[in-house]
Amino acid sequence: MNKYKLITDSSCDLPQGYADENNISTTCLIITLGERVYRDRIDITPDELMNLSLSQNIIPKTSALNINDLSEVFKEHLKENEHIFYLPISSKVSGMYNIANMAVEQIGATDRVHVLDSKELSTGIAPLVYGLVEDFKRDLDVDTIIKNHYERAQRVYLSFVIDTFDYLYKGGRCSGMTYIMGNKLHLHPIIRLDDGKMAVRKLVRGKTIDKALDDMISTFKVNLDKGNVDLSYPIFIPNVTAPSGVKKMKKELTELVGDKILFPISASAIICCHAGPNTVGLSYMLKNPLD
Repeated sequence: MNKYKLITDSSCDLPQGYADENNISTTCLIITLGERVYRDRIDITPDELMNLSLSQNIIPKTSALNINDLSEVFKEHLKENEHIFYLPISSKVSGMYNIANMAVEQIGATDRVHVLDSKELSTGIAPLVYGLVEDFKRDLDVDTIIKNHYERAQRVYLSFVIDTFDYLYKGGRCSGMTYIMGNKLHLHPIIRLDDGKMAVRKLVRGKTIDKALDDMISTFKVNLDKGNVDLSYPIFIPNVTAPSGVKKMKKELTELVGDKILFPISASAIICCHAGPNTVGLSYMLKNPLD
């Protein structure tokens, strides 16, 4: 029997090779597009979702797994693992964290299944996965692993720029006035996760997202120049169908840190539902939390 097992949900954007190498499993969140229901990462890819959404002019919706389905996942993995750590999307973005805790209670496994709040999404969760895997390799005890996780969660820096307000508005994540003015003035929000909650860090004006990308790179450089970027962790460039934005981001970051720790990665379909096409992000681990 294995000592530790890590499970994420499909909002976590990891290099697939790394997930396979470290036996990381994934529970799939649910996507509804019109009358069709899809399991993220199984029934539909991000590109397929965006193509369908744009061609049908329908904004997709998302939902969490139900308690019974998640209970079955935990019970199955408990057959081969002493302890399970479940790392879902931020509790302030989705109900997945609370559902997972109810599932653990339902099967009476609170001593063996530990639900961790990522306080992140997409590649903001990825550095936390890397940290947990290293703790497993060091054979740390459960309490220390949990303590280390929440310390690391304060040091993840994820930001992303959204090209259009359409998906935020129709998904209920921005007001009608913000939607109208944002599109009219060509505003692009740079969004950060602030203690697990999505917040607009800055609005950048321009017909393209290039100025917003420059701002994100500039912020990274400030942290790098202060010696506050932990380069022992990968730097991720998540995106939703944004090849030109990724190319620009990778080129400029390579000049700062080289290309060995840069990981451009397609965001999951779950992230696509709320961000929309031509979204580009940047995530990395800080050495110390920001004030």
